[in-house]
Amino acid sequence: MKKALIITTLAALLGASVAMADHGFGGGFGGKGLDRMKTALGLSDVQASQVEVIMQEQKTQMDAIRTQTEQRIQALLTADQAAKFADMKQKREEHMQKRLEHMQQKQGQGAFF
Repeated sequence: MKKALIITTLAALLGASVAMADHGFGGGFGGKGLDRMKTALGLSDVQASQVEVIMQEQKTQMDAIRTQTEQRIQALLTADQAAKFADMKQKREEHMQKRLEHMQQKQGQGAFF
């Protein structure tokens, strides 16, 4: 029971962190999301550049934490659990990719921006 809870929690954590790392503030800080933030907050070009650097550093740190967390949990799992975990991760990534593609299509139609 505990292992199932750990696996489920990790899958949710990995899915959420993948979403946050890739998409950030409404489309990612490197694109329209940063532009929206700059406009909403009235950031100067210098401030926007500094925010972009901060967010890139945060993304790099989150990627490292996510990788380390996954490795630590993988070490706890049996072979069957590891296979199920890999399948769960793959399905979650596919789901997130479909959501991203859907959001990008909507953006192209002017629905979000």
